[in-house]
Amino acid sequence: MNILLCGSNGFIGKNLYQYLTANGHHVRAAVRNAENFQRYYPEADTVQVDFRRDHDIGSWLPRLEDIDLVINAVGIIRETGTQRFEDIHQNAPCSLFDACVEARVRRVIQISALGADRHAESNYHLSKRAADRHLSKCDLDWTILRPSIVYGPGAKSTELFKALAALPLTPLVGHGEQLIQPIYIKDVAKAISLCLEADTTVHKHIDLVGPQSISFAALLSLHRNWLGLGALRPLPIKYPVALKLGKLAGKLGNAPVTEETVAMLARGNTSDVSAFVQAFKFTPRSPSDELGQHPAQTADRWYSSLFFMPWLLRWCIALVWVVTGVCSLGIYPESESLKILEQAGITGALATLLLYGGGLVDLAIGLMMLFDRWIKSVLVIQLSIMMIYTLIITGLLPELWLHPFGPVTKNLPMAAATLCLLAMTRK
Repeated sequence: MNILLCGSNGFIGKNLYQYLTANGHHVRAAVRNAENFQRYYPEADTVQVDFRRDHDIGSWLPRLEDIDLVINAVGIIRETGTQRFEDIHQNAPCSLFDACVEARVRRVIQISALGADRHAESNYHLSKRAADRHLSKCDLDWTILRPSIVYGPGAKSTELFKALAALPLTPLVGHGEQLIQPIYIKDVAKAISLCLEADTTVHKHIDLVGPQSISFAALLSLHRNWLGLGALRPLPIKYPVALKLGKLAGKLGNAPVTEETVAMLARGNTSDVSAFVQAFKFTPRSPSDELGQHPAQTADRWYSSLFFMPWLLRWCIALVWVVTGVCSLGIYPESESLKILEQAGITGALATLLLYGGGLVDLAIGLMMLFDRWIKSVLVIQLSIMMIYTLIITGLLPELWLHPFGPVTKNLPMAAATLCLLAMTRK
């Protein structure tokens, strides 16, 4: 079967791509960055798409040539930069579904989300529900699958759960009594694959959930025990406070928790698994069963312990550059700064230019670190500046290497921290 798989580069999409191709299907991977996808799958049939902008039927018709079935697995958990729920979850999918009608590609499988129902409140769920409703009105053989939290190797949710469990004190909304029903990624892929041939799933909404619900605190305890770290040490946070903290985190770059994700957690995320079993004739595995089959390795403990380190390093390094710039521009006495430059033989207008020019550069670098689009370039610039600065000081004022306050030796751990952050920003 020839399948157009939208969102092939996402967590669900990649696993589904592997599952479908392994079972003999020809999959056309619809991704935003085809070159990046082909690094992992060199033989892949790819087509470039941009769900942020491809909102007209005409842009989708060429991509549907020779296609028998469409699977839409595109989704984001939070809005960042130019990525908006309305564009990615609603506008682009609706145009795709309309194009399927015109191109007579009758079979469409929509990967929605558990909670995208008449009780939906979050923008995430509302945008998913809007696309679901549009598809259900199209003259197509559609199936709408609504997965709960999908876990497995490489899942952002799994990484976050393990990281929270590994903290010395684990923050919980309330006492972590919120119920969720996570489902394993391979069970999701198997269920979607079964939909390809099963007419019994046509024109149905099916919730993809695990065998039973589990409280958020119990799930984190399960992961902490799996990591071999002993009992969970909970830090209860009242719901209103958690919302405010989530709102703050959402403004501090690409944080894993936002006000909306806190609200979605508080709502709960469960459903009756019997509909799943009836539709697909198998029972999904539980998190405890899956974790039990794959004992934690040293790499798992390292990754979980270092999960939040990129955010900590990023803000600490940015603070160093901002404070340095502000001090150079006005807080630290100008005369004292010029004396240091004079020791290196730099005086007059050039000294003043270097002092204030350097302060502006430091301030700009620190502020630019707060924007994802510039982070890699800024880190490389930082390393270059530190290297040049260290070489110049070594040549002109080598005695500063022995200064008790370490004005030069501090560049070494700063450079190491910057290199670590640069490595962590690689996707």
